[in-house]
Amino acid sequence: MIELEIQQKEKWKEYIIREAQYPLPDECKGGLCIDAGCNIGDFPINQRDRFDKYICFDVFDKNIDEAIANTKDLGLDIEIHKQAVWNTTNEWIDVMAYEPWDTKDINHFGNSGNIGCVEFTGEMGESWNKNNVIGLVSTISIDTIVDKWGEINLLKIDVEGSEYQFLMNKDLSNIKWITAEIHGDVDKQKDLLNWISNTHEVVATEGNIKTWKRK
Repeated sequence: MIELEIQQKEKWKEYIIREAQYPLPDECKGGLCIDAGCNIGDFPINQRDRFDKYICFDVFDKNIDEAIANTKDLGLDIEIHKQAVWNTTNEWIDVMAYEPWDTKDINHFGNSGNIGCVEFTGEMGESWNKNNVIGLVSTISIDTIVDKWGEINLLKIDVEGSEYQFLMNKDLSNIKWITAEIHGDVDKQKDLLNWISNTHEVVATEGNIKTWKRK
């Protein structure tokens, strides 16, 4: 397996806290927030006490360490777990570094925000592939999350393509709000958006990030 280091940690922390914004209506607050793809903890850093409890997931050890360090003094009720959100629980799957189309250098600035578990090659040649496996991670499903922690007020998702496996054909009725960055295969994106629209309606869009509210 390949060893990956977070590049320019302090610069990356400043950048992602500034740039990682999600279009959330004012009424979206309180209750349980599930942060799927928490990276270095930018979402709870930005949102603070907007939600009563944060359950965070990421697949990269160094992200987990940074997220714990960056949130420990915020006074939040927060748990951070090394698990991949997926369609099943207790599988073991590969964790892959993102390979840029131009430099092909996986140790690029911002690399900790591009780690994924789904193989994919984009139009320019950017990819997540088995040549760049950096670890293994166990999985957890949305069913297990709801069974363990109860109704979700906000599900925030930024998981580099795993959102399809995580949400497609799943019961989303126990989630009031969803905000997600959608990645990967265009046909799968369309299928997932159609699936979410069965129970939720889009209330905000910013770039490729959408926010839905339960109907």
